[in-house]
Amino acid sequence: MYRARDWYPAPWRLRKSWKEGNPTPPGVVCVIVWINGPFGVGKTTLTAELCRREPQARAFDPERIGWVLKRTVGLVRQGDYQDLPAWRSATVAVAARQARGADPLIVPMTVLRRQYLDEIFAGLRSRGHEVRHVLLDVSPPVLVERIESDTDPDPQGWRLDNLGTYLVARHDLRRGGAVVDTDDLTADEVADEVEALIQDWRDGRPAPDG
Repeated sequence: MYRARDWYPAPWRLRKSWKEGNPTPPGVVCVIVWINGPFGVGKTTLTAELCRREPQARAFDPERIGWVLKRTVGLVRQGDYQDLPAWRSATVAVAARQARGADPLIVPMTVLRRQYLDEIFAGLRSRGHEVRHVLLDVSPPVLVERIESDTDPDPQGWRLDNLGTYLVARHDLRRGGAVVDTDDLTADEVADEVEALIQDWRDGRPAPDG
């Protein structure tokens, strides 16, 4: 069952995980499903639904690490933390720890720079984890409609401002793993698609990202 604490581990746990590194014990393979896509596409909704459906699933939001860096070190302004090597290395360390006992660990996080994704995924795989990338794609008109219909108006302007950045990165991200085109799908249908992908990966069937 989805619980708020799964999303936001306590700051002292983040610092402890980062410091220790926490490699996966030998013989234990943890699956991490990274949910990527433009801001406003529905990553949070999907993650909550997958955690509701999958009793062993756990969610982890790396934005919490950016918050910790900002609060404890004062290194970054909002939106800048992905450029910090400290954020990327901490994300690897904490996700590696959070993945223990999860089936799978679901990470809803927009990362549009492919080199940052490759760095994070390589770090997680070096710790023995299986990492799968799922891109929730959407056409610009549909995304604008979703953003403007959101009941919370606060992030609308910021999400619309970042649409261009996603369109620049879109082609490269589509080549980086499984892609779910969400234009004509409801939230439940998107969850059905991703749940089927997860089951295929569990069964060892061929998947778009190998």
